[in-house]
Formats: sequence, structure tokens, C-alpha cells
Amino acid sequence: MLTMARGWFRRSVFKTIRFLKHPRKLRRSPGMRWFARHFLDKRVWKPTQHTLSGGMAVGMFITLQLLPIQTPAAIILSAIFRVNIPIAIALCWVSNPVTVPFMAWLEYAIGKWFLALYTTVPATPFPTHLPDSIVEAWVVLKEHAPVMLVGGILLGALVSLVSYIATWSTWEVTSRIDMAKKLREAKTV
Repeated sequence: MLTMARGWFRRSVFKTIRFLKHPRKLRRSPGMRWFARHFLDKRVWKPTQHTLSGGMAVGMFITLQLLPIQTPAAIILSAIFRVNIPIAIALCWVSNPVTVPFMAWLEYAIGKWFLALYTTVPATPFPTHLPDSIVEAWVVLKEHAPVMLVGGILLGALVSLVSYIATWSTWEVTSRIDMAKKLREAKTV
């Protein structure tokens, strides 16, 4: 039963992809052409050295932007840059209710440091307790939002660069180790 359901699901997915990539559909609609080029490309779903590293970079950048639209932003940026979409989406969930307080504090500190170099920073200290009303909380945090935005962009750019380099290097090292192991096994046979 499970094998039959798996086969039906696989066939339906392939039929849908074939339908969406049909040349007549792609000629007729520029939106479908863009969609097929960015979302139906196998490279954005299977990890390769470039797409995995790029997906890590996009995911880490987006996760450090404390916005409510992280997952759609990661999907769109991954599609635009043609990097691994599932990895970028998975990394968006690094910012969760447990990690957000530390990330917000770090973003605020970096934003305050950077803005102090070039402009003025908010004179009022960051609040330790927010009001219960969303409107009052927005009024309290409105002055500090640009500081956190700048800090998030700077921290996200740095962390995404480091994650891209680390992922690319790790892939390279493991593939060379694997290749050397295969060569040793071939020589012993």
C-alpha cells in the first residue's frame, strides 16, 4: 500500500513538473518562464557544492533579519540566486523564540556600534520590559528599529560570507578525502 502511494505521488509530481515545463506554456507566459527557470531547476533542489553553499549563505542572512516573513524571503532569494531552496528554508528556523533574544541583543549591539561611528544613535536605552499593547510596544521600539535593521544586515552579511566559505571548504575537503579513499581502494584491488 505504501509503495503504491509513493509511486502515485512520484508520478503525479513528475506529471506536474512536465506540465509546468511544457514549451507551449513557457512560450506563452513570461511569468511561467521565470518560475520554471528558478523553481523547476533540479539544481535548486539537489545539493551541489555551489547550491548548498549558496543556500547556507542565503539562509543565514535571512535568519538574522528579525522579520516575520523569513521563509518567503528565503524562498524568493534562493530562487533568484538559484541556490538550494530546502537548506535556505531550514536555516530560517534557526531564529526561534529561544534564540531571538540573544540575536536581537547582538544585532542591537552591532547596529549601535556601527551607527555610532557615522551618525547618532538613540539616546534612550533599549527597554527591558515591553508594554502589553502592540501599539505601545511599537512606539517604544520605533526609535530602536533602524539600529536593529543595520545590525541585522551587517551581522547577516558577515555570517553568510563565513557560512558560504565554510560550507564550500567542507564540501571540497570531504570530496577530496572521499576521492583519495576510492583511489586507495582501487589500488589494493
